[in-house]
Amino acid sequence: MSKSNTPLEQFILMLTWIAIFFLATRLPVDPDMWWHLRAGNEMWDQGRILLNDVFSYTRLGSPWINVFWISDLGLYGLWKIGGFFAITIFTALMAVAVMSIVYAQMEGRCYLRTALILLAMFGALANWSARPQLMSFALLAFLDFFLRRHFFVKRQPLWILVLIFALWGNLHGGFIWGILLLAATIVGEILNIIFGNESARLNWHEVHDLAVWSAAGGLAVMINPNGASLWRLPFYQIQVSLIAIDEWLSPDFHQFYAHPLLWLLFLLIFGVSFSKKRISFVDLFKALGFTYMLFVAQRNMGPYAIIIAPIVARHLADALDTLLESPVIRNWFARRNQNHANISSKLLPAKGVFIINSLVASLLTVFALTNAYFISSQSSIDSSVPARAVQWIKDNQPRGPMFNSYNWGGYLIWELRDYPVFIDGRADLYGDEILSEWNEIVNGTEKGLAILDTRKINLVFLEPKYPLLERLSEHGWEKTFSDSRITIYRRQPPMP
Repeated sequence: MSKSNTPLEQFILMLTWIAIFFLATRLPVDPDMWWHLRAGNEMWDQGRILLNDVFSYTRLGSPWINVFWISDLGLYGLWKIGGFFAITIFTALMAVAVMSIVYAQMEGRCYLRTALILLAMFGALANWSARPQLMSFALLAFLDFFLRRHFFVKRQPLWILVLIFALWGNLHGGFIWGILLLAATIVGEILNIIFGNESARLNWHEVHDLAVWSAAGGLAVMINPNGASLWRLPFYQIQVSLIAIDEWLSPDFHQFYAHPLLWLLFLLIFGVSFSKKRISFVDLFKALGFTYMLFVAQRNMGPYAIIIAPIVARHLADALDTLLESPVIRNWFARRNQNHANISSKLLPAKGVFIINSLVASLLTVFALTNAYFISSQSSIDSSVPARAVQWIKDNQPRGPMFNSYNWGGYLIWELRDYPVFIDGRADLYGDEILSEWNEIVNGTEKGLAILDTRKINLVFLEPKYPLLERLSEHGWEKTFSDSRITIYRRQPPMP
């Protein structure tokens, strides 16, 4: 792995990290962030881990697989210390940390590596929000780095895998990404040995040890308050047709946000085609596996970018070196280097370059922090959430129970603590039964209207787009609030 030594390369690298920080400075309004905050709040106040639902009336008291408890406490701790500004800064710094780990695995010149790391960050942006999944991204990047060092630098103590997965099982359900990474690595290395691939780095005994400690890591996931039931979470499926959860759907490659991920894939194909290196089965299975997951669900965009970028760099760097061997390109670089040598004597001394670089870095850092401050201000947040609708409920205190929007269930859990929700982003808790009820109600079917009566729902908090709102007036409901974001109806007279 090449290092950045020249002042220009150091300056480019500095600009890259500031750019990544800036890109990851997102408005802290992810729909799921709110219920994570509230869960952290409740555990902080009660001094216990929440393992049963306390936020809804449809699943009140039901077992809840809380794989996020440490992350939720941390998120709430950040909020207690510095409000949404602290959460915004942490989210951006996590991007810098994760991409630094990815960058450390890359090969090639600084210009190639920084270009690829920015491309990876653009591709991961759709997943980059203030949620516990950031911890999975960090652990996935670290695990990939750990395995890379184990293969190519120095044999690492494999018992660390147990610690990684024991921690992972208490931070986020994305531990399955780590298990899949280990599986691709082990199977790939076995095939490297069988087919005599020159990229093989382990012998049979070392592969056996890696497999044993990987299995131990998978078992270590169960060292958590949920026990073995945690292993059900990655394989839990709902009927996607019941509710359009964006992150469970495939990326929309008609939209630009998904294009950087395709570019990484195309660059990998180009790199492998022109590289003199034969691709390792380990890299091949990692690339195929995480590309498959990318096409299945948007929630895998971040992991794909983290895993694919170093593989692209390894083969693209070698491919570019191959192409640079062309006589035409070699002559062009020779003339360019001669011109550069003639100019270099006129450049600023190293101390002047350092001062200028430091000044530019300071100004850009201040700009990035100022941007984070304004993005995380209460006025910015209120303009992006149904704050006015929530304030109307606080002011008027209409009778519940409340039927609510899926997307804003978490926000209601955080802001309206006296109104248990019908549903929120914890789809695994609600299951097909409640999701089916929600789907019937929002579509205004006869069955859905009957469910409103059966559950004695007196308040509807819903986006204006749903067909239900066109039918409520004829069934004795009164529209009491409406804006571009939310419409509120209440039953007249309310059911006891």
